[in-house]
Amino acid sequence: MKKIRNPWKDPKNKGEYNCFACSPYNDSGLQLEFWEDGEEIVTKWDPLRTYEGWIGVLHGGIQATLLDEIGGWVTMLKLKTTGVTSDMQVKYLKPVTVAGGEIMVRGKLESVEGRIANISASLYNGSGVECARANLAYFVFPEKIAKARYHYPGIEAFYGDEDSQ
Repeated sequence: MKKIRNPWKDPKNKGEYNCFACSPYNDSGLQLEFWEDGEEIVTKWDPLRTYEGWIGVLHGGIQATLLDEIGGWVTMLKLKTTGVTSDMQVKYLKPVTVAGGEIMVRGKLESVEGRIANISASLYNGSGVECARANLAYFVFPEKIAKARYHYPGIEAFYGDEDSQ
């Protein structure tokens, strides 16, 4: 797997970059990092009890957030632009325990129809069992608009020296 550089991870962005899912500066957030594994984008995350729904079980909304976020990174890396979630269908298959170890989420671009990217994503518990899956539709912006309005830095910004972060 190849580590993906987070181009917004820069101390000068600390006051502005506050994404709940992927900002390292959001103390309440998930602080996700990402890897590329062939056609898939991957994140790993070790849940805390702070994110419980029922006692000992990871909240379904947090699971949906993880699945949605992987879709965003699939869009940025595989389509070289950005977009917004227009539809997301989540199927919860098994409970995810917060004490069950590191979670893995994998996402993959399935197809593009006009301005809609169709993405599949799965969430696996610490034992590698699929516990949730999602089909996501992302409305994708042309790269020029993504750069001008949505701070998309260009595909080159995601690949480089991770040590500089």
